[in-house]
Amino acid sequence: MAQLPVWELGLVIFIPLAAAWAVRPMLEQRMVETARPRRQPLRQFQMDLGLFLAAGFVSALVLLAVFSFPLARSGMKLVLGIFTIGLFAGLDMALARERQVIRNALAGNAAYDPPARLIPMTRKFSLIAVLILILSTAIIILVLIRDIGWLATQDLNLGTLDIIGRVVLVEILFVMGFLTIMVTNLVISYARNMRILFNTQTTVLENVSRGDLSRKVPVTTSDEMGVIAGYTNTMINRLREGVRMREGLLIAQEVQQHFLPKAAPDMPGLDIAGASLFSDETGGDFYDFIGCDLDGCGRLAVAVGDVSGHGIGAALLMTAGRAVIRQNAATPGSAAESIRRANLHLTRDIGETGRFMTLFFMVIDPLEENITWINAGQQPPVLYDPATDAFTDFKGRDIPLGVEPEWEYHEEVMKQPAPGQILLITTDGVWEAHDAKGEMFGRERLQDILRENRDRSAQDILQAVSDRVLEFSGPGKREDDLTVVVVKGVAR
Repeated sequence: MAQLPVWELGLVIFIPLAAAWAVRPMLEQRMVETARPRRQPLRQFQMDLGLFLAAGFVSALVLLAVFSFPLARSGMKLVLGIFTIGLFAGLDMALARERQVIRNALAGNAAYDPPARLIPMTRKFSLIAVLILILSTAIIILVLIRDIGWLATQDLNLGTLDIIGRVVLVEILFVMGFLTIMVTNLVISYARNMRILFNTQTTVLENVSRGDLSRKVPVTTSDEMGVIAGYTNTMINRLREGVRMREGLLIAQEVQQHFLPKAAPDMPGLDIAGASLFSDETGGDFYDFIGCDLDGCGRLAVAVGDVSGHGIGAALLMTAGRAVIRQNAATPGSAAESIRRANLHLTRDIGETGRFMTLFFMVIDPLEENITWINAGQQPPVLYDPATDAFTDFKGRDIPLGVEPEWEYHEEVMKQPAPGQILLITTDGVWEAHDAKGEMFGRERLQDILRENRDRSAQDILQAVSDRVLEFSGPGKREDDLTVVVVKGVAR
């Protein structure tokens, strides 16, 4: 085999590489750009490495066919060398493609769901590290084999051994230096990609911490960074849903608060006050003051109700129940008939839900100076007489509304509170409020509040009850809604 001139050898290597570079744009368009963005870096690597390998094999075959180069020795060395260059070039091009995918995603062409399959970084790093180690070892072994073969043809003495040792060392250092430069370039390129990903992730999370949920993190990789980005987006979606729900609850709260009386009515001989405090944004408690539709009637209906449960469901049922009770209470008829009709309609609406409404309903007649009342499962109101320090409970014998459509409700009659007497109507959230130790607020504390505030106005008594219950319950979310109505007898 004749010695091949360097320029001819370079030409044999250059022409296949140039041909591979010429067809590269067409292959890139068909193989890489048509793939999903997350798959494009892998396709880029496979394509570039394949082109280098093809060019190496073509060069080796040309050397074998034209110049009779031994394929098992020189040809395979050529293929291995071009494969090594192709490996590093392919990895570098894949990282550049990944960088392009990230930039396109940041410009708006992005996916935001977590990757369907996780490809761990450790697996990619291990594979590349093992491949580079095998190539490095193979190249050094080939260099040593070539040098040993060359040494076999030389006359060895101390002088030539020193020169040969230096030559071998220089060749090994050259190979290691080349590999170090290639690896360093890959590390720098990968670090650029990671910096873009980290900056995007941290920017979005900083926005989330400030309450800005307008941005998401593009999911551009299938490794841990892609998983973190995907689940960050899932968290942002859930937060958005929570914000929308919160806004809806605030609107519901505003509407529900609008249903409560704006001010207490003026009744001769009575001082009246009422308030509701919900444990959530919305609640199932309500109170209402309902005037008579007939001209000159003068009667006033007072309703205090509590729907089972809490939150938006109880609030919706409370709204429906309040509307039914208000409609029937404002029309002619007895108190028992009004509540019977309200129960009939309410049972049809909520009977299958398993919910119900407890209710204390009373009609004040200022002409007769009496009160007709019905207690449908509500906490018994208390009448306090400071003159005798006596407390009277108004227990009912009727069931809550929404349970039995044909139930007949029973009226009871009492005298209108005399001057100084206090009628306290509450829901169970007052009596059953718990402190940190689990102790209930109970009847005795309510009685003490009425004694201590007997000379104050109805509004002041209501405020004292509310403050004492809230202080007893302590900070944090309450277990139940609080509704209080105070009716105090005053001099005409």
